[in-house]
Amino acid sequence: MFKGMPKIFWIGMLIMYGWCFFFMYLEMTIPGFPLKKFLGVPACYIYNWLLGLWGMNIVVSFLYYYMEEKREAKQK
Repeated sequence: MFKGMPKIFWIGMLIMYGWCFFFMYLEMTIPGFPLKKFLGVPACYIYNWLLGLWGMNIVVSFLYYYMEEKREAKQK
């Protein structure tokens, strides 16, 4: 199923799942970490909404697009 997947796919998966597991680890080990206030709202809303949902996905999707364009140009 995953045979022949480009390396950028695995890099993107590492970034996205690394983010998930890193913050899951922080939330499990630091008491009250996700609910600490930052700019008046719980911190988990900020780092998951702005960075996790928007920022990281935009970067990963740009990497997928850019690397695929480079790969196609290399094949020609």
